Amino acid sequence: MEDDDDFLRKLKDENTELREKNAQVNVAMSSYQAQEDANLIQFQIDTGEMLGKIEHFLRGEYVTVDAEGNEYWAKPKKTIVIKKNKKEKLLEVTDEDLILFNEYGVNSIMSIIGNYIDKNTILSNYDEMRINEILADLGDELANFIFCNYEVMGMNNNFKKTRFQLTVLTILHSIESTYRRAIRGKTMEDLNSSKIFTQSDRIGGIPNTPIKKKFSPFHPSTW
Repeated sequence: MEDDDDFLRKLKDENTELREKNAQVNVAMSSYQAQEDANLIQFQIDTGEMLGKIEHFLRGEYVTVDAEGNEYWAKPKKTIVIKKNKKEKLLEVTDEDLILFNEYGVNSIMSIIGNYIDKNTILSNYDEMRINEILADLGDELANFIFCNYEVMGMNNNFKKTRFQLTVLTILHSIESTYRRAIRGKTMEDLNSSKIFTQSDRIGGIPNTPIKKKFSPFHPSTW
């Protein structure tokens, strides 16, 4: 009889331990899912990469690869010939003609577009007509601002001036892509749908997980 009692006690202890481990796993999975949801939301509303690309564009920088295969932003270069003592030497220097704006110019433009490319824009609700109105107004004012201040902003030669319209269009297209994510509140709707689905999934428990019957030492089917 004692052997039977010990056996049943052992089974009950193992069952209790298994339940505790399952509870710990469920808590860990819920925590992991919550972190995944937060990361997804942050990714969907993050504008840092887009703003960074525009800033590099204004500085004339481009993506290249180093000897180890790592990508990085580099300033434009050109090779010049230096003559000294009847000898020619090749020297690589920064190509200033490909750097559209100086530090003042870059900061001036970024301070403007930073008010348009941000999470508030993405999470807003616009119709297409209103987006077109905003882009038209901004395009006119941005073009006028650069045109009136191009020399002090670093556009100090004819080659740079030929890229004036291209610069304005590049900026406007980037801003347009941000606003189009807010057409009829699409991004906010997607985030809310994802949140509701995740919460419903948590309430329902882990899919396809059988419900274990309450342990009873007198019913082997519950062991």
